[in-house]
Amino acid sequence: MAKQNDRPTLATVASRAGVSIKTASRVLNGEKHVAASTAEKVEDAAAELGFRLNSTARRLRAGSRSPYIGVIMSDGADPFQARLFTRLEAALGQVGLHPVVTVTNDDANREQIFLDECLATDMAGVCVIRAHPDVAHFYTRAAQSSSAVIVSFDPAVTGDGVIVITGDEERAGRLAAEQLLAHGHISLGVIGDHSTTQISADRLAGIQSAFVGRSDIGWRAYMQEEAHDQASAKNVVAAWLGSRSAPSALITLSATLTQGAIDACRRLDQWPALVGIDDFPAAELLDVTVIDRDIDLMAAEAVRRLQGPPDFEDGPETVADADDGDRSQGQGNLGDRGGAGAIEIPVHVIPRGSGEERPDH
Repeated sequence: MAKQNDRPTLATVASRAGVSIKTASRVLNGEKHVAASTAEKVEDAAAELGFRLNSTARRLRAGSRSPYIGVIMSDGADPFQARLFTRLEAALGQVGLHPVVTVTNDDANREQIFLDECLATDMAGVCVIRAHPDVAHFYTRAAQSSSAVIVSFDPAVTGDGVIVITGDEERAGRLAAEQLLAHGHISLGVIGDHSTTQISADRLAGIQSAFVGRSDIGWRAYMQEEAHDQASAKNVVAAWLGSRSAPSALITLSATLTQGAIDACRRLDQWPALVGIDDFPAAELLDVTVIDRDIDLMAAEAVRRLQGPPDFEDGPETVADADDGDRSQGQGNLGDRGGAGAIEIPVHVIPRGSGEERPDH
């Protein structure tokens, strides 16, 4: 008998029987259309290892649908990920679904193991909020080889069968730059993180698009793409503000970096204009202008898809912004560049004061 800390898993049974995890799952859950010889090998392996189906598996064997959804986050302290998970958990609860969450801390191996476990236990679906780049392609394989619905809030996780729900990241960058240009700023500091990610690349492309035809804009000298956390963003902004030629305005490409920039401004008591991309809980109290998308709409759309099998026959979809009439600044139309199964949520400016300061304030 296996020790308590070495309990056999479905993967162990499958390996002993010489079959795939999916086949072992089908046998142990009593599904039909499995060869008798194969079923016998799996059952013998399970008996030899002392493997027992858990309550979820027993329910599935009786034909019920799993109420569990795997949720993958890369950083639990990231404001966007935390906000989205909170909304997602509430929306799942309203329809009787429950999240099983892991925070990978950018550990690709940990993420892949969790995804395998979600599929092995026949969870109804998987939501990936942020994925490690090295694991992104595994979600397409999962969508094609299992019955689980795969929903991604990360534009890097895409492919056949994956439902992608994202904000219009390129427009978010463009709106941030246009907000500052409209208030007279021509010297802009841009603080980015993980410049190789799809999100950051799109946001930077949007910022640059706002400068087309404007030879008077100075920003390349202040471009910093390697501020990965709050502390490094604070250091970058402190160095800029301490120089003789500090930028008059800042654009931060994530809420974490916005918080770091604010820390530097507070420490030096210098307050350039600031527009951050992604809202965060203290932004309203600090009068921080941000570019954001409707998190509730993203969560609701994800849950709608998780309740049934994906249907890509009609191609890409668009989702209207719930507050369309109240968001006249920066409101754009939905795009469909994600392809079949992609939903793009509009982004909008939330003006609170920091992005409306003029260079001579």
